[in-house]
Amino acid sequence: MEKSEKLAGLTLLDPWDWPEDTPELLVDALTDKSADRESRLMACEMAGDLVVMSDDMAERLLGVATDETDDEEVRGMAAVALGAALEYVDVEGFEEPEASPISEALFDKIQETLHRLYLDPKLPKLVRRRVLEASVRAPQDWHEEEVASAYASKDPDWRLTAVFCMRWVSGFHKQILEALRSDDDNLRYEALNAAGMWGLSEAAPVIEMILHRWKDKDLSVVAAAVDAAPFVMRDEAADLLQPIRDECGEAD
Repeated sequence: MEKSEKLAGLTLLDPWDWPEDTPELLVDALTDKSADRESRLMACEMAGDLVVMSDDMAERLLGVATDETDDEEVRGMAAVALGAALEYVDVEGFEEPEASPISEALFDKIQETLHRLYLDPKLPKLVRRRVLEASVRAPQDWHEEEVASAYASKDPDWRLTAVFCMRWVSGFHKQILEALRSDDDNLRYEALNAAGMWGLSEAAPVIEMILHRWKDKDLSVVAAAVDAAPFVMRDEAADLLQPIRDECGEAD
């Protein structure tokens, strides 16, 4: 069976049902520069799942992300794939090392490497954005200034990255609320995620409007509003969400 077919087969399974040799398959695919881009992107994305994450997997992803000769999209995806492990460790710590997907030494190495990469002026824009998006999953002191700078940029891609990062980096409630009023659905989607993460009650009017007019809104925006509502407007969320559940056939 072709490597791409095996990878496609994995997408049909829940991660905890992946075969025992999945880590080897993913490492082989994500490090094979002769493989097609889509297969490598798929492998990088799946390699970020905590089910298969390990020091070895993280080292492989970090190696791809730092390889100047590699494809920009693949490098970016490899960086992003490190995010879940960084966040897990940042939240859970190392009191139970055997439960951690990566070691403390590698956690420190990833943070240091991503910071160094981000500061490299020669780093392609896409890779630099993805490096910031990955690194904020375990926030550090340097992130606040860089996220603020990205949001102040006139480049819509950097502004999108900034609002994504605001889900993890504190101190940007005003900017999140501002982004909620954007006409850009992608920006609004990220702002809704951030508003839900921080439980911003000031976001309630926008979320209420989206849920009342959900049939006219972008589906991803509606989904983000549905997810954010219970954290932003705890008392009113159930009544707002019930009509959507009823019409979509998802009522309990």
